[in-house]
Order: sequence, then structure tokens, then C-alpha cells
Amino acid sequence: MDNIKKETPNSKSEKIMNGVATWCSYYRANPNRFAKDYLNIDLKIFQKILLFMMNVSTNFMYIASRGQGKTFLIAIFCVIRCILYPGTRVCVASKNRSQGAEVVEKIITILKPNSANLQLEILHDVNTATKSEVIFKNSSVIKVVTANDGARHNRSNVIFIDEYRMVDPNIIDTVLKKFNTAPRQPRYLNKPEYAHLKERNKEMYA
Repeated sequence: MDNIKKETPNSKSEKIMNGVATWCSYYRANPNRFAKDYLNIDLKIFQKILLFMMNVSTNFMYIASRGQGKTFLIAIFCVIRCILYPGTRVCVASKNRSQGAEVVEKIITILKPNSANLQLEILHDVNTATKSEVIFKNSSVIKVVTANDGARHNRSNVIFIDEYRMVDPNIIDTVLKKFNTAPRQPRYLNKPEYAHLKERNKEMYA
């Protein structure tokens, strides 16, 4: 028995974290799999493709007719991004607050009840006439803002402009795009060997 090497707490913790890193990398590369495995959502093939492109593109535009589930897919992407990339700030902007608030409504009323995992991820959520947001335990946030001059103080890593054709192009250029002034700063970037890396923010239009 003396020559049997016992597993130390440190080595056990390291194995767990290595497993987390492996699965996180896998799901970041396959967000449609995460939707199925973690959120219990069955997607159609075109939705899987769109979800993948949302995740890998820094500029994305989705033009869809009514009834195609555009808002629902936006809600799924926002949730996946916030879980897999801790500390992400997502701003959903629209000309009318009620339009953007539909994203949060779908998270609260459809995605959350359907997934016990998502329930454990969310610290707080609210959807009222004056405030719509979802706050995650990993410090990620989804926030709805009205696309007007009064929204200048907001900051984000992902800006999603819903019904962008109804938003004043000047507001998009001078206010909404300015939200993405700083990229997400995961703590590993503080290490010298990763100092050259930088995560790009996203502009998304629907």
C-alpha cells in the first residue's frame, strides 16, 4: 500500500479544471451542441448554422421574415455567450424598449423553465416597463436599452440591434457602436504569455 501514490487535493482539482476547460472549448466551438446538451433545446439545421455564425463572426446580420423565430434565436445566443464567456456584457438595443425586451421575456418564460442548468446560472432577472435584464452568477449581463441619445453611458462586448432598419443610422454610429469600447478581459490575459491576445467585440443586427 505504501508504494501506491495517492491523489492529492491539488491534482484532483487540476483534473477537474482541465475537464472544465476541455468541455468549455468544445462547446465554444459547437454552440448548437451546448443548446441541446445544456439548455435542452432542439434546433433546426438552419438555426444551428446561424448560431454558429453568430458565435464566430464579429459582425453579423440576420434578415428574416416574421415567424422565423428571430427573437428566440437571439435569446438563445445571448444566453450561450454569457455562460461560456464569463463577464460578457450584452446590450440588446431597439427603437422601442418593448421590442428589445422580448429577448429577455423569452429567456425568462421559455429558456429558463426548460433548463435546470440555466436556472442555476442566473442570479437575477427582471422584465418590466422600465428595466429588462438578466444577471448571471459568473458576472455576465444581458441588458435591454432603448436606441436613443440617452443610452450613451452603456457599455458592452456584444451589441445586438433588433429591428435595426427602424433605428436612426446616426444613433447606431454615434451611440450604439460606441458601447463596444473595451473587449472582455478574462483573467488569463493578465499572464505575460497571453498578453498579446485580445478578444474582439461583436456588432449584430437583426
